[in-house]
Amino acid sequence: MSVLRQIIQLKNLIGIKKAIIIEGNVEDIIEYDDKYISIQEVLFSIFNEKNYKDKFIYDQNIGIKGNQINNLLINEDSNNNADDFNSLFGEESSDNENELRLKKPYDFFNILYKNLSREDDRKMGFIADYSDFVFSDQSLEIDDRKALTEFNKSLKEKEFKLSKIDDISSCVVFLTKKINQLPPSLYLDNPEIIIITLPKPSRDERKKFLTSVKSLLRLTDLKQEFENIVDATEGWTLRELSHFVKFTCNFSTTLEFNKIFNIYNYGEKSSPWEELSYDKMLTVKEYLKNKVIGQDEAVEKVSKVIYKAYTGLSGITYSSKRSKPKGTLFFVGPTGTGKTELAKAITTFLFNDEANLIRFDMSEYGQENADQKLIGAPPGYVGFEGGGQLTNAIKEKPFSVLLFDEIEKANPKIFDKFLQILEDGRLTDNTGQTVSFSETFIIFTSNIGASEVQPNIGESEVHNQFIKKVHEHFTNELNRPELLGRFGNNIIPFNFIKDINLKAKIIKQKIKPLQIALYEKYGTEFHIDLSNINIINILLKSADDRRGGRDVLNSLETNLVDKLSQFIFENLSLIKPGTKITTQIKNDELEFNLLG
Repeated sequence: MSVLRQIIQLKNLIGIKKAIIIEGNVEDIIEYDDKYISIQEVLFSIFNEKNYKDKFIYDQNIGIKGNQINNLLINEDSNNNADDFNSLFGEESSDNENELRLKKPYDFFNILYKNLSREDDRKMGFIADYSDFVFSDQSLEIDDRKALTEFNKSLKEKEFKLSKIDDISSCVVFLTKKINQLPPSLYLDNPEIIIITLPKPSRDERKKFLTSVKSLLRLTDLKQEFENIVDATEGWTLRELSHFVKFTCNFSTTLEFNKIFNIYNYGEKSSPWEELSYDKMLTVKEYLKNKVIGQDEAVEKVSKVIYKAYTGLSGITYSSKRSKPKGTLFFVGPTGTGKTELAKAITTFLFNDEANLIRFDMSEYGQENADQKLIGAPPGYVGFEGGGQLTNAIKEKPFSVLLFDEIEKANPKIFDKFLQILEDGRLTDNTGQTVSFSETFIIFTSNIGASEVQPNIGESEVHNQFIKKVHEHFTNELNRPELLGRFGNNIIPFNFIKDINLKAKIIKQKIKPLQIALYEKYGTEFHIDLSNINIINILLKSADDRRGGRDVLNSLETNLVDKLSQFIFENLSLIKPGTKITTQIKNDELEFNLLG
């Protein structure tokens, strides 16, 4: 939908309908007759084209303004009521002869009643500005109901005359940002009223505006980046575009579009994505494999997605827009196999700080209205002022990895928000602010199929079964197959950790911090021979392959840490700096000795 199309519809209906409500992007500037003007100026121009004798604009703070205030009817049986103004509005009268101060909105609706269907042929156009604030609330107080009664009376013709059916009518246009700010009784089931939604400008309209101010844009790469600027500003109003143009003129030297765009949006001259060096990118596989053991295939796939983000080719085959997230991954597989750990490792690699991982546990978003927690409660509801948890987090950290953990536990309504993020790269919060996700890297994790896929089959079959379970879940259970298209081929199954060498590697990785902790607290050395396969088997004897690396740690706690802590407690008086704790096998259990 384009702004131009709606303005044409508006022009066609003014004078046909007695009342029109324009909602949406009413505070923007609009192209009309080769000029960029406000919607109020557009309306006055249309009133002139329709040969309306008088044009007035009302808001409840100022009252009515217009060049022919004296032409307004106040009493039904008079044609010129200048003498009646003071008696009716008294102390509220303005010294300005072009203004009429009113005590309350009811007085405006009363004047509409007298003038929209007046008996003479004088045609008038009214604009009711800031209509969002005319009525107290949706419950409607007595004065509001009186005002609506007067308004409904004004829409009824005193006498229908077939001979005048081709005559245009006087008209009132209400301007509001949101239709739900007006009481439904104002417009529902009323053939005299039509609602026109004014959208944000289309791509062509943004391009036309930017072309008209192209000479003012101070960018070093304007020629080659112009089309990208048009795409990157999707969802912007023309006023916002004008602010951006003005912003580019605010620097002593011209800058590249990406740099000035980041400063305008985030206050940062460079993006962490730009700071990733080629040499660092060469180490991505090695780095991730060291952090997450036994998931080399997943790491290979993740690396390819990071390469695409680094080279600027993410999503380029789907859309030329730069608004999409840098990358999207869907991790699925057994619990405890490193899905969350890999997300943490990706964050640290990309942004040098795990704090840039924004994690949402989707089990907390299973309620019916859980989507409101992400973008904020609607106006009038508790928590409206606080905004949305997701949108607030991205405002604070636009360069981040977003982790939606255990996505299958989320309420299905939330998937509408995910669709918008993955498709458009943006989300509008409850205050009307649009939040961009174009600098984020998004990861979903899921345990779909973890209780059904068995570990005693080959790795390729495990992969196939997990992908099949994901497809079945989104297609049959959720009836949302369109989400699969957004994930594409980035659904990444994780392996069961069955190889004892991999499990031993996990144990060695976790024993080292234990040894450091004992030395720092007691000054004692802890010795255990992890090259001894029998010791490894004892440490792993409680681990279940279906519960992954997390169960390896559970088994380590049970078969080593619990017993070691009891041994230390019983021998606390003997443990001094320089002593050693050694380990041996006795009766298929670990036994500890104190030396020195």
